[in-house]
Amino acid sequence: SASGTKWKAPSADDYVHNPCIPLDSLCTDVGKVTSAGNLGVAGTVFFTLGLMLVIGYTFFSESRDLSKVLMAAAALLMLSWMMLLASWACFASVLGQSTTCYLQGDHNEGIIAAKGAFGDIINHNGSYTYYYVIGAWVVLTAVIGLVVQRMVAERSLPPPEQQKKATNERV
Repeated sequence: SASGTKWKAPSADDYVHNPCIPLDSLCTDVGKVTSAGNLGVAGTVFFTLGLMLVIGYTFFSESRDLSKVLMAAAALLMLSWMMLLASWACFASVLGQSTTCYLQGDHNEGIIAAKGAFGDIINHNGSYTYYYVIGAWVVLTAVIGLVVQRMVAERSLPPPEQQKKATNERV
């Protein structure tokens, strides 16, 4: 092994604000992991916004015409679906990539260089968040289908004002 510093620990001041160490400082050529994480976070944010619109639609659709809110919710959920799919694909593409990671040795002898496919170094899945993204994407597929089905069904219903008038006339 070549002599010299392989990795520089962050200063104590850095730990006050961010105790995490960037993966790029430990492994070479794994920048796509950051992109996968950013796409996953964006997908989660868009999902949350879409879900809030669906909840708002559920509470207020009886008294107002909220078809545009439902369409906006569907658009946000579809955008979330695309972001989560891209995150999954981006991370999966990194798993087979050859890299060198500097890790703590098993026998506490210091830092060692692990060379090989990134997936082999991280046991092929990274962490539970990889499966969270896949599971969220699968569930979101069904949710989008239900929201689109409701949009189609709503087109055949009269506006809420006409429904109230028809109900009042019957009574």
